[in-house]
Amino acid sequence: MEQNYKADYGFVPDKYPSGTHMCHIYGSSEERRQVMSKFVESGLLAREKVIYLAEVATEAEIGGYLEDLGLDVSEHIKSGQLFIDTAMKGYCPDGRFDAERMIEAWRSFYKKADEDGYTALRGTGEPLWIGEKVPGVESWFKYESFLNNLLVDYPLSGVICQYNASKYDGATLYEVLKVHPLMIVKGQILYNPLYVPTDEYLAKH
Repeated sequence: MEQNYKADYGFVPDKYPSGTHMCHIYGSSEERRQVMSKFVESGLLAREKVIYLAEVATEAEIGGYLEDLGLDVSEHIKSGQLFIDTAMKGYCPDGRFDAERMIEAWRSFYKKADEDGYTALRGTGEPLWIGEKVPGVESWFKYESFLNNLLVDYPLSGVICQYNASKYDGATLYEVLKVHPLMIVKGQILYNPLYVPTDEYLAKH
């Protein structure tokens, strides 16, 4: 993949360097739609591989989910350029969360996208399940923090971690902010003053 690649995310005018890790704590489905539809569309137009782990209960619901986002991407799904799956299956394929397995999955996705000739790889996911008693969930924020180190060696063009503000308590959202260098606020990408560098965060957890 191209070195010094800068990605167009669609919802902001500026381009951002590979390795960008953001959180989107959104308050409404419309706010999410405005950001995520552009993030997916711009990646597809740039010939990037796009990974989307959606917060739906079953694979059968994915079509309706994409319609709600205003996306008609059936051809990109058929070609393999867009890979979309349920968040639970993507993060917890056997009913538990394994941080190292998830990190290795991103490494594999990156290598495969490079081998297949895509310009870059971008990804997004909605981990609503972390509010449930899923085995391994206690390592979720360590995983989120370690992603910042992973993205140095495997520089995805952009990673957006989506969090519905109404579904998490304040303590959880505070942890979300501590592990993301950038945050999306009202459709703008801002540096996050609460971010804690990975080595410092992991040393305390």
